[in-house]
Amino acid sequence: MRIAKLAIVFLLLTCSAWAQRDDDAFIGQKAPEIKDDHVWINTAPLKLESLRGKVVLLDFWAFDCPNCAEAMPHVMELQKKYAKDGLVIIGVHTPRIDYEKDLAKIREAVKKKQIEYPVVVDSKYDIWSDYACDAWPEVFVLDQEGTIRLSHTGVGRYDEIEKMIQKLLAKKGSSEK
Repeated sequence: MRIAKLAIVFLLLTCSAWAQRDDDAFIGQKAPEIKDDHVWINTAPLKLESLRGKVVLLDFWAFDCPNCAEAMPHVMELQKKYAKDGLVIIGVHTPRIDYEKDLAKIREAVKKKQIEYPVVVDSKYDIWSDYACDAWPEVFVLDQEGTIRLSHTGVGRYDEIEKMIQKLLAKKGSSEK
């Protein structure tokens, strides 16, 4: 009986792992545009089309997500290091549970966490769905043409993300010379 239970647990775990997509599955695809009718924090509404010529990092997060809290300092460090060079970070707050849909709590979290970059509130999960997200946090790096160059689910790969941003920013700098 114990072996049968272990076999069932093993099958459930392996099936759920197969259901997740690979990191970087969307490389080379045009990034979906951010739909209208969202609340924005720290900025007026943005469109990716208006950010052509900039490197964009989309960070899907939720304010009470432990993995998001682990990744957030790395995202904020990228903002400090590269915003002046043309990196635009957009936080996409997508709630994991109902109380994370409370706009006042989201605004409070942005203030408490000292997030200075734009945050779009995706409580209807339409941006989340357009990017086929499946876990928190989720990061997409877009080049100056709006093409996805890196995607990552979960924590880690911070060096790879930064190197991709550096590479894309250098590309912009070399084309301006």
